Amino acid sequence: MKYALMGISFFVLLWVGTFVLML
Repeated sequence: MKYALMGISFFVLLWVGTFVLML
């Protein structure tokens, strides 16, 4: 459960970073 949450948070941070770079 903990590792799954960490994976999801990492994916969200990566997606947000990509979205910011596209602005």
